[in-house]
Amino acid sequence: MKKDKKQIKLEHFSNLVAVAYADGIFEEEELDFLADKAEDFGLSEDQIKEVIDNAPELHFQIPMNDEEREEQLTDVVFMSMVDGFVDEREYDLCLKIAEKLDFDKNYLDHIISLVSKLWK
Repeated sequence: MKKDKKQIKLEHFSNLVAVAYADGIFEEEELDFLADKAEDFGLSEDQIKEVIDNAPELHFQIPMNDEEREEQLTDVVFMSMVDGFVDEREYDLCLKIAEKLDFDKNYLDHIISLVSKLWK
């Protein structure tokens, strides 16, 4: 069954919330990033609230197409870098997500390098 763009964006946002909440809390920088993404995706306040309220139960959903998989990995890396760097725990989480998305460690490192350059 093919998903519509709104459903894909909602799943993408849910994945980002799942990553942000992986440590059991939302950092201010993560919430700012999530707010920007929610606005970019055109999500309603009710949709945002429902996803955030259910953060402890969320599970990462694997996108169906390559473009969306790459975009989500980039966003996950970006969210991990909101404090300026990717620490070991965040890197391990990014690697697990990359592997779920059928990307290897070299590709993840490439994405981290690109995002780092954009960050600066």
